[in-house]
Amino acid sequence: MAILGVLLMIQGFGNLIAGFFDRNFGLLHLVLDGGALTTASVVVGLLGLALTVLGARAEK
Repeated sequence: MAILGVLLMIQGFGNLIAGFFDRNFGLLHLVLDGGALTTASVVVGLLGLALTVLGARAEK
């Protein structure tokens, strides 16, 4: 579960950073654009962060 969380964080937060530099990154930009893309990137990044934390706690 932690691995999936890390992948989601890369997808979400990486897309936000790439958008700042006017680049396309990941899969979200293929479907969404503008504000919807930003919102989806934040949601996916936060979901990935939550899954990473929960996965790390479960492995202890």
